[in-house]
Amino acid sequence: MANMIKLDIVTPDKKVFEGEIKSLMAPGIDGEFGILPGHAPFATALAPGVVELKKPDNTQELMAVSGGYIEVAHDKAVLLVETVDKAGEYDIERIKRNKEEQEKLLKSKTQQDVDYDRIQLELVREMSRLKAVELLARRGK
Repeated sequence: MANMIKLDIVTPDKKVFEGEIKSLMAPGIDGEFGILPGHAPFATALAPGVVELKKPDNTQELMAVSGGYIEVAHDKAVLLVETVDKAGEYDIERIKRNKEEQEKLLKSKTQQDVDYDRIQLELVREMSRLKAVELLARRGK
């Protein structure tokens, strides 16, 4: 389709979105940026935040991402992200509980414990996810 961008959004577990869009807004590590058809090729890291898609029927879809990477080339964009939470499909209380559980678990460990680094990574992921869904909740209002 002319004047469209092919978009794939992928997590470590699955492909979350595949299709054509008119535009994309995403949270870069240096600030929010937009992608339109014909955009110059580039790649950058994503910060936790909200990704906004404008679909061919002019509807908008918002998703919270907990960080990752984007690559854009030849009217194709690929987002590789840790987690994606779509508007209305997340449980913020569950995310808060997961974060609190990881904090408690980390406090009970020392840096010499075998699983200390894994727990620390899980805590950072849950903190990023919580930040992203809180932003999504504010933008959705």
